[in-house]
Amino acid sequence: MGQKYAAYDTTGAIAGFYDDGISPPPNGALVARITSDQHKVLLEGQAKGKRLAINAQGEPVLLDPLPASADELANVKRAERDAALVATDWLIARHQDETFARGDTTLTQPRLDALLAYRKALRDLPNAPAWPEVELPAAPDFMTAGA
Repeated sequence: MGQKYAAYDTTGAIAGFYDDGISPPPNGALVARITSDQHKVLLEGQAKGKRLAINAQGEPVLLDPLPASADELANVKRAERDAALVATDWLIARHQDETFARGDTTLTQPRLDALLAYRKALRDLPNAPAWPEVELPAAPDFMTAGA
């Protein structure tokens, strides 16, 4: 193995690594010479969620991840909300099938009302003033009984 290099961008973020024994860095690339031990530490840190960067002294450093953006937080919360809706789809579908078949329904009217109110509360969450920093509404008691 040859000399290792950390390639970085104009912000100092490490974008990749080169080993001149295998693939030397291209001419003009922003690179810092690093040891094999530093390379190993950087890869281990990255595997644990750290960001890799080159500091002002040209040394490799591990940084904490940046906080999530408002859009990222909203996407995560929307995915949680969507999963909660999907988890109840089968109850609604079964109830509709039973109703269309003009037979007895498994859900009583009070349970159906609670389920519909829960699903509406989930759908309305993105309109909450504190969105996306909101808690999902509690599922109806009959859904969590025995859980």
